[in-house]
Amino acid sequence: MSTPFRRARQAITHALRYVFNLFLPTTCPACQNPLPPSEPLTFCAPCYAKMPWWNTAQILPPSLPPAIASFAAPCLYAEPLRSAILHLKFHHGLPYAAPLAKLLLPHLPTTPMLIIAVPSHPSRTRQRHYNHVVAMARYLVQHSGHTFHPTALKRIRKEEPQSAKTRAARLKLPASAFRANRKLIEGKNILLLDDIYTTGATARACALALRKAGAASVHVRTLAYTPPGT
Repeated sequence: MSTPFRRARQAITHALRYVFNLFLPTTCPACQNPLPPSEPLTFCAPCYAKMPWWNTAQILPPSLPPAIASFAAPCLYAEPLRSAILHLKFHHGLPYAAPLAKLLLPHLPTTPMLIIAVPSHPSRTRQRHYNHVVAMARYLVQHSGHTFHPTALKRIRKEEPQSAKTRAARLKLPASAFRANRKLIEGKNILLLDDIYTTGATARACALALRKAGAASVHVRTLAYTPPGT
C-alpha cells in the first residue's frame, strides 16, 4: 500500500471515529462508562470521588526556574486522571478535552493573559491528527477572560517524546527546540498550558523561548503534577 493512500485512509478513519464519537452517549473520560444525559462534559461520580486532587500543603510545589513566574495544577498524575489524559492523547479522545479543561478553570490567573499551548512537532500532530492541549486551550478561552493564539509558539526540533526519556534526559531539552513569534508575544503575560508537569523541562524550555521573544511573564498551568520519586 502506497504511503499517500495509507495516510488518506488514516485521515478518513480518524474523521469517521471523531464524528461517530460525537453521536455516542457521553462517557466518562477515565473509565469510559456512559454518563447520565443531565451530566455532560464531566466525570462519573465514582471516578470523580477518586480524583487525585493535589494538596500543596502535603506535597510541596516544585522549585521553579526564573523564567516561570507561577505554576499550578488541580491534580497529581495518578488514577483515574492518568487514564483520562491517556485517552485524550492517544485514543482519539478529542471529546474529552472539555471535561479535562474544566478542571483547570479554578486555577487560572484572574488577570487576562494570552494562552499558549505547549506545541507538538508538526510530524507528531499529523500522526495524532490533533493537538490535545490546543483543544483544551480553546475550551478555556470560551469560559474565561483569556485569549489564545495557536501559532505564537512552535516546536521546531523533533525529539523523542519526553515520556520515553529518563528524568536526566528530559532535563536536557533545550530552549532552541521552540521558537516564539515576537510580534505576538512581546510585552504579553503568557499562560503556558500543558497536560503534565514532571521535571518541568518542557515548561522551562518553552518559557525561555517566550521570554526571549519579549514575554512580560510566563505562568504555567497543567492538568497534573508528577512529584519527584513517583
